Amino acid sequence: MKVKRYFAANMRSALEQVRQEQGPDVVILSNRKVDGGIEILTAIGEPDAELIERFTPRGTRERAPQPLSEAPPMAAAAVPPAAPASTDPLWTSQETVIQMQREIGAIKSLLEQQLSGFAWHEFSNRSPLQARLLRVLTQLGIAPALGRNLVSTVDERREFAAAWRQVLATMQARVPCLDDPILRFGGHIALCGATGVGKTTLASKLAARYALARGSDKVALISTDDQRLGAHQQLRTFGRLVGITVLSVRGVDELPDTLAELRDRELVLIDLPGFAPSDPAFRRTLATLSGLPSRVQTYLTLSASTDFHALERVVHAVDGLPLAGCCLTKLDEAASLGPALSAVITARLPVAYVTAGQQVPDDLDAATSALLFEQMLSMGKTRPVPAESAFIEQAFAL
Repeated sequence: MKVKRYFAANMRSALEQVRQEQGPDVVILSNRKVDGGIEILTAIGEPDAELIERFTPRGTRERAPQPLSEAPPMAAAAVPPAAPASTDPLWTSQETVIQMQREIGAIKSLLEQQLSGFAWHEFSNRSPLQARLLRVLTQLGIAPALGRNLVSTVDERREFAAAWRQVLATMQARVPCLDDPILRFGGHIALCGATGVGKTTLASKLAARYALARGSDKVALISTDDQRLGAHQQLRTFGRLVGITVLSVRGVDELPDTLAELRDRELVLIDLPGFAPSDPAFRRTLATLSGLPSRVQTYLTLSASTDFHALERVVHAVDGLPLAGCCLTKLDEAASLGPALSAVITARLPVAYVTAGQQVPDDLDAATSALLFEQMLSMGKTRPVPAESAFIEQAFAL
């Protein structure tokens, strides 16, 4: 076993010398930082236990030496520039690699922000009318990427008022609304959504409104929420007050038998437990509902008081699943309706109902695009969202 010493200004240069002179099968016995650069000891030939014992630092013999062909990539072996000068062996560690990845990620993020800023500045100079429209949409709470898409077809030669009407018409056309589907036609209806968005209150409002119009014996409620303390009891108390049958099940697997028991009811509302968007059980539950013998229409419940990125996560979690539409709740608690409309436009989800307030059976309306846009413009006029450049620049992210 022949030992050879290499010296170079940095690790990359040293490894390249070794690779060129001794090939990829050379064994690296040690490496360390010395004055002026990096020193590497290599060995080639039959393994010699005595040499390995002599040159390999104690505590690292189980993982070194190793052939150069099996060594980590050169980038991972680079020496952190802030490391103090030392004659101790310099060994590449997982912590070093992780730290380098963090630093590279931070640099990437910084570059993306700078490039987005340059792109927004260049866009403002090239298309001042579209840039002005984008700022106004931002003040309404519209997501930057959607806003940029909406203004992209506006002719720069148009007057602002005419261009603004064009943008609103384009956006309104992309918000389909359903014509009071649950209260008009009944059926088996499931309400899904994240925890705390108002599913149980929405179910109570729909059930009470239907009972007033058709009779309490025509409607029933099923609670499947065994995770939230008192969820079953809340619906049972409501059912007793208005004379509506309320049943509880421990999971969606029990729904077929329960729905069969309620086959004489025109409207059966199923209150599903809330899930975090990242919870795989969320998708499994909705997939199970779509496969039940009795047809169940599922509506996604979204809180209008939630920010766009959180809403985006929810709609992404149900992407590809058979949803009949969505319902927007808590409009009275929202500072802006723009984020909710941005989410439903992006997800192409038709809106069935909107709620604002806790009064049962009041504070419930069938959704119309005119109603939604009237509320969005009213909120934007009284409580405009700050049109900060850093926020708008997200529309130009790579």
